[in-house]
Amino acid sequence: MLKIETKNAAGQLILQVQGRLAGACVPELRRCWESARAEQPEGQIAIDLKNVTYVDAQGRELLQAMHDAAVVFLHAGMATQDILDELAPRGDSARRL
Repeated sequence: MLKIETKNAAGQLILQVQGRLAGACVPELRRCWESARAEQPEGQIAIDLKNVTYVDAQGRELLQAMHDAAVVFLHAGMATQDILDELAPRGDSARRL
């Protein structure tokens, strides 16, 4: 199960993700992200991954697409941070807070 909440903070739209980023839940996060991009084409989007407990291969692909689109990743737990480190070229930690 995946829960996604949105909030605005300092001009940044934050998608707070909780649960497993796997299987049928991955397209739901993609839809939320794409909707946020459409609503705020010039705004900064951040993904809070603090409460993500698992990421499968499909979830990794989505995180890679988000990374490529300059999404900021916030508060990742240790396992999720390892996945983000694999996505980012070395020295590209500026987009993760």
